[in-house]
Amino acid sequence: MAITLFADGRIEKNGRDINGSLKMVDQWRRNAILALNGGENFITTDWERVDSGGQGAYIPDGGMTESGGIFTFPMTGIYKVEWQAYFEDSGSAGTNSISIYATTNNSSYSSVSSTVFSVPDKVSGYSYSYTSAHTQSLIDVTDTTQVKVKFRVYSAGTVVADVSSSENRNCATFTRIGDT
Repeated sequence: MAITLFADGRIEKNGRDINGSLKMVDQWRRNAILALNGGENFITTDWERVDSGGQGAYIPDGGMTESGGIFTFPMTGIYKVEWQAYFEDSGSAGTNSISIYATTNNSSYSSVSSTVFSVPDKVSGYSYSYTSAHTQSLIDVTDTTQVKVKFRVYSAGTVVADVSSSENRNCATFTRIGDT
């Protein structure tokens, strides 16, 4: 068993960093409103890494990358993937859902986690009603070229996925929690 202490504070045991560089936490959020209008949408555009004051990410070995709404993991491992959604409606929308989809062959995606919810009727005197939802899954990334995730939203009503450039309303969080 070889243990090496580096000048930058890293500690390696048998060539593996044991004090944090194999961990990663990254957050991405939507930066444009998405009107669902009684339909289903994979979120393919308008993603940005969270960058507001006081917020951050821990991505010492590189973070997630995104292209066309498909997220690629920077290294193998077990990841906790969370999807938080924030909706507004000018009426009421009884059936809505958010889902995390995953692939293990870089082709066929299937839902690995979903949450179904409703947006309540708006309160008298207010223009909109609001609700939020959360879903999560553990993803075993055995091959970074094959295992990927994307996110889906659905509404039977005229719901809008609201956004903010300074807070996380519709956002995804990726946390690497250990080796595969």
